[in-house]
Amino acid sequence: MYRTSVVDCVILNSLANSGVLQTGDTDKINSYSAALAIQRESTKFGTFNVPYSKYKVFSQPVLVPVCPVYKIKQTYHANPYIRVGKIDILGVSSSSILHIGSVNDIKLQSRVKHIRNFFTNPYPESEEEET
Repeated sequence: MYRTSVVDCVILNSLANSGVLQTGDTDKINSYSAALAIQRESTKFGTFNVPYSKYKVFSQPVLVPVCPVYKIKQTYHANPYIRVGKIDILGVSSSSILHIGSVNDIKLQSRVKHIRNFFTNPYPESEEEET
């Protein structure tokens, strides 16, 4: 049995990069975001293009845990409503969801690779990261 969600006020400052604000019941949600952030001390503009395929993080399969078999339970909700006065969110981003309502099946994924190239190592005590 589904219940009706009642929200008096939603304040959302930022929604970006495959982020979703969903109101109402949903059968399936499948959200994906990939990001490649490169910070360089110096570069010639327009001459730098790196494909996602160069980095393993974007091609590795996602390991989804096997859920145990669950027992079906019956629930009776004396009150058919879920009431919330106010939701105040700073941001929803990178395959995140603010969902108000019921959802049957949800799959979210976000892959991010940050690269920083400097002439001299700004963090000499740390090791160089592998690609």
